[in-house]
Amino acid sequence: MRRAAKAAAVAAISTVGAPLLASGEPPPAVTFIDSQGGTPAELARFYAGRLPVVLTRAPDELLYLDWRLLHRLPIGQKAGKALFAPCCETVDTPLTGGSYGWLDDRKRVEGAPELSYYYLPVDRPGPDYTSIPNCFPDAFDSASATLKARIARYGAKSAAVKAWLATQDAVFDACANPAAALPPLTAHEPQWLAKDRAYQEAAFALYNFRNAEAAERFGAIARDSASPWRGRGLYLRARALFREALARPGARTLADADSAVATLAAAPPGTYGRDEAADMKSALDYREHPAALLQRLDRELGERTLSEYAATGLVDYLSLARSAEHRPDAADWMLTLRAEPAKKDAALAHSRARWSASRDPAWLVAALSFADPGSEAAGALLADADAVPRGDPAWLTVQYHRLRLTLGGADADQLRRRLDSILADPALTAYEWNLFSAMRTEVAADLGDLARHSIRRPYCPRSYQGCFDDAHWVRYEGSIARGAGGAWFAFGPDARAIADRLPLDERIRLSRDASLPTALRLDLALTSFARAVQLRRDAAIDALARELVPLLPQLRGDWRAILAARPGPDKRFATFFAMAKLPGLRSNLVQYQRPQGGVSDFPGYWVDWTIPARPGEPAFPREGQYGAGNYYWYAVAEGPADLLCVEKCGLGAAPLRLPPFVQPLQARAGAEQGFFVSEEAKTYRLASQPPAPPPSGLRVWEELLGWARAHPRDPRSPQAFYWLIHIGRWSDTPGHIGRRAFALLHARYPRSVWAERAPYYYD
Repeated sequence: MRRAAKAAAVAAISTVGAPLLASGEPPPAVTFIDSQGGTPAELARFYAGRLPVVLTRAPDELLYLDWRLLHRLPIGQKAGKALFAPCCETVDTPLTGGSYGWLDDRKRVEGAPELSYYYLPVDRPGPDYTSIPNCFPDAFDSASATLKARIARYGAKSAAVKAWLATQDAVFDACANPAAALPPLTAHEPQWLAKDRAYQEAAFALYNFRNAEAAERFGAIARDSASPWRGRGLYLRARALFREALARPGARTLADADSAVATLAAAPPGTYGRDEAADMKSALDYREHPAALLQRLDRELGERTLSEYAATGLVDYLSLARSAEHRPDAADWMLTLRAEPAKKDAALAHSRARWSASRDPAWLVAALSFADPGSEAAGALLADADAVPRGDPAWLTVQYHRLRLTLGGADADQLRRRLDSILADPALTAYEWNLFSAMRTEVAADLGDLARHSIRRPYCPRSYQGCFDDAHWVRYEGSIARGAGGAWFAFGPDARAIADRLPLDERIRLSRDASLPTALRLDLALTSFARAVQLRRDAAIDALARELVPLLPQLRGDWRAILAARPGPDKRFATFFAMAKLPGLRSNLVQYQRPQGGVSDFPGYWVDWTIPARPGEPAFPREGQYGAGNYYWYAVAEGPADLLCVEKCGLGAAPLRLPPFVQPLQARAGAEQGFFVSEEAKTYRLASQPPAPPPSGLRVWEELLGWARAHPRDPRSPQAFYWLIHIGRWSDTPGHIGRRAFALLHARYPRSVWAERAPYYYD
């Protein structure tokens, strides 16, 4: 009964209750600090004037708006949304309109030649594997409208319309193809076709980067009173000369572009493309008069009424400021907050000097962001921070840094009172609430206090804004849950780290705290169960199995079997049999995945559980073991990372600190961790080689196989073989355990439901 799996087996096995497993990289995890400004509702409040905590890693647009609100300058909904609108999109999304609409509309011409492609490439190759956008959606929309008009007047069967289409196809072929060629002129073409042909030839020259020729042709069209394209000629001539000046800057090309753009700007209101003259002028000034442009942009960006066109100016503003001898104040502040860690001291000194000279709270925020707890700078700045009044826009950010800088040294009761006062504010955004809740967790007075402040409000990752609506993603993510009111919640990364640094007994007590939602109690109980197994503590295993009966009723029979089993091999089999159904089980919350749905739906990858015969060297916390993965990284207490701010808050983040009551427990917790064999390093196959097992110990899956092989009459044995086939496929367990389980299952129980559900093995 030995059959190797074929490619088609994947589909077959997935239909008979295989666990939910990933292929390739795991999906992005939820985030707790949204440096993009938060939800649409939170951004709307921001645009209305409510300044959240300033994050140094926020995007330029957000920092600029932070600067405005720090100086009591309004933003406005329209201007704020325009700043965050996607820039420079060249693809047509959804697949309607633009080039896709054109490909459909050209079929209206009877006998239109078939194209060999289903989409039109619109870029030309650039240097270093880049591409240059060449044709934009409005060009295709214009062609579609023109074609419909010509068909309506001259008919879809007209030879002239077919000639028009052949020329237009060649024009769009030039978007990406340097070898594109126009078809020859037709004999005795009607006047309308000749005028259209002149416009098409000009566009063809433009798309082939023959800008001077294109400018000449568009200029002629602008002077031709009989051309239906005359109204566009002025703009397109300026655009062609503008492109030439950017491609080949020189005194002549820049002067020609300046003149053409000035002529367009002076045209009557309503002239086609006149609104783009200002942007083209700025782009030319960027090359010709950078200092003057920087001053103008600083003046415009600092005006009380913010233009909806500020986004384009902001990009140039910061780019020019980087190389300017004297940076304008706003640009200096934003670029200072962008300082690299190696230049942190210089940024701190500069910020303190600017704060001392100006007493501008924005510079106090910058200085606080670069200060370290316990440093001379922190001591000097804290007195200034206390002087910031509550109504000042900088107040909340200053409070964050004031707490960050005193978290390890101030009286814990005083810190708790201050944090409780801030957290009571209903106006906090979710990420602000998460920031201050993290600090509150780190000064928790006891386990109950830790439980009450360990829950966070997650955001979807920036790469997947609709994540909460995807049931598959939610199940796979495995750390979030939805409350009775519909709001999503999860343990904060700081709370996970603290819980994982508790000894087993305290961790079990935390899992029993009624203030925690059921889903989070399940997470603590299951991971504590894995710890108890590795520590060989039968009393704890039984206590947790009893708790897990209501928390994970899908395995109710397995928990009761553990409670009923005799100590020794029988109890180990019952325990390992339950673990075989939990691919996402881990002994730490990091990379653990909560079992959800039916047993066959539980997500995750199994790990090669090994129970050492004796404790090894205390391995807690060991870099590379605890937190090995792409999406979570827990730092040790004295490390530099803020669990909520890794790669989000940058400089100015707060390191993890263990609550005072947890610190004395670390010797016991570390001794327990010495029993654990790292399973996280292998999860998702992130490690190139799995860690070597200890020299002696009990291999869980081998014992499960051996027990089932030795007890053929036990009704659980065929199911154990079934799960071991999956474990062999979806873990790094050595010894071809899946193949061996497959052979035993089909040899002993060929007519069982478990053999039917496992028609293949993977080796």
